Amino acid sequence: MKDPGLEYFVGRVCTVFTVQTNRDFKSENPQTFPQPVFHYFVGKVLEVGQKGIVLEQWNSQKKLRTFFFMDHIVSISEEEILNPSDPKDKEVIDDYRKANDDSAKMAQQAADGVKKTKFVDIQELSELSAR
Repeated sequence: MKDPGLEYFVGRVCTVFTVQTNRDFKSENPQTFPQPVFHYFVGKVLEVGQKGIVLEQWNSQKKLRTFFFMDHIVSISEEEILNPSDPKDKEVIDDYRKANDDSAKMAQQAADGVKKTKFVDIQELSELSAR
């Protein structure tokens, strides 16, 4: 039995959100995190059935597939595909990169500004929340 609402996603690049998994990608290999999350949960939807969804992993040379059982799917979101050769898309990509760089700099500044102590400094928390 096919679900017409889910059939929309077939052939599109999507992210599948699931209930908690039994893997902690960040602890397993902090150097590559969050890359493994993208491998497992982002891909081209190949099939939608009553039992689940089949994805082809987006970043796999071998066209690896992942199957998600319906009772473990919380949501599915279509992703925007940008072409760096298209000037309009390139502008969006550049904006994303700048925002990401700015966010990373702010996070690093915040981390650098936090003192290493087991006590909470209320003044520092106030200043951090104001940033």
